[in-house]
Amino acid sequence: MPVVYPDAFLEVRYQAPKPLPPTIGLCAGYDGGVWRSEQLAAHLFNWLPYAALSQEHQLAFGSNNFVDMLRVAAAHIYKTKRTVTRGEIGELMLHLACILHCKTIPVMCKLVLKTSSNDTVKGFDGVHLLPKDPSFDLWLGESKFYTDPQEAIRDAVKSVKEHILPSFLKTEKAMVFGHVAPDIPHREEVLTLFKSQTSGDELLKRAVFPVLIAYESKSVADHDIVAGPYVESLKKEVEDLRAYFNGKANGITLRFELLFVPLGKKQDVVDRFDKLLEPFL
Repeated sequence: MPVVYPDAFLEVRYQAPKPLPPTIGLCAGYDGGVWRSEQLAAHLFNWLPYAALSQEHQLAFGSNNFVDMLRVAAAHIYKTKRTVTRGEIGELMLHLACILHCKTIPVMCKLVLKTSSNDTVKGFDGVHLLPKDPSFDLWLGESKFYTDPQEAIRDAVKSVKEHILPSFLKTEKAMVFGHVAPDIPHREEVLTLFKSQTSGDELLKRAVFPVLIAYESKSVADHDIVAGPYVESLKKEVEDLRAYFNGKANGITLRFELLFVPLGKKQDVVDRFDKLLEPFL
């Protein structure tokens, strides 16, 4: 029985294919001249069970137990300790953006492994699969939920460089191996890639690295309606960030997919998301 996901909320305002990394700009838009931080936070909250619960729990989610399931999901975000960066929101965005806008199938999301007593789970922020008849690509995601987009890009590139080191891949494979859902397409091939006996080089041959950058946008701040001037401004902004990423990733022979999510005020999203989460903690 397939998981039924919430409808899309973010809209594609910019899209560019190869030869530079394929890039998508996703936009929350405005309502009455106000950037839709409240609606974005609600959308992220709706996705919480699909990113912070195992597939078994997702399929068991229903009207008879939704409060209990939301409490379980919320515990994977935080219990009593709230971080300043709230990187979990970036992981949620990465998860839903890959599924809704890139048509991937989640193998696992690291939020499933996070609890109040284990809030330092490292590694790729999401592991997805993109079927490509007759084979597949393995998507190993990195997300950054920052104020400054250039800082986010620098840190994302640094993280990817660290994550492809043999010592890291060995640990990452061991972590993921036991969490591959039973009905994932090409499951046996996926499991083989994450076995300790398989070289990390084989995994990297299959790998695509989606990098999501959620950031405070000048284009968002300078406008109050989705119209031509805003779209053109955002297009230029995302193109500049794409070029900046290319400069920082120069020499890295990996396949990337870039996902940019321009924000109004990051803290507005954090505050509204936390308020929705509080009753379930």
